[in-house]
Amino acid sequence: MSIEEKYDEVRQLVSTGKEKGYLLYDEVNELLPSEITSSDELDALFNIFGSAGIEAVDSERAYLQEKPFDRTGEGAEELGLDLTPGALNKTDDPIRMYLREIGAVPLLTREGEVKIARRIERGKLGVIKSISRTPTVANHISAWGSSSPWASARSASLSHSGMMS
Repeated sequence: MSIEEKYDEVRQLVSTGKEKGYLLYDEVNELLPSEITSSDELDALFNIFGSAGIEAVDSERAYLQEKPFDRTGEGAEELGLDLTPGALNKTDDPIRMYLREIGAVPLLTREGEVKIARRIERGKLGVIKSISRTPTVANHISAWGSSSPWASARSASLSHSGMMS
């Protein structure tokens, strides 16, 4: 069942739009049913407007300034307009496609985020432990510590405090 068949408000919007040739965003927001919230439903609604030749605009003045007067009364054949309807795709706009796809993925809950953070921390600690247990790293750390200018001061303070025996 299409959105137009489900909601009387949508039918009213389409009939008003067909009369005027456009709809104001304020009119759409006023009459839009509160049940229509998903991006797919909004895409379907604006596709219905597009297929009916209805343009959604900010203000009536902007619409009238965009549209020049139609002077095709006589000689309309000379214009060579192709009025055959094309294939109706949902949308070709990459941003709308991205938003539709990203909207299908559920967001993380607080618990899920904490769980992932703990896994990351455990992984980091595991890497540090396994690297620090290799003989090469232990040799480099001891060589680095003994070559430090403060090495003698540190060992003296550690032996003085009773930490080193």
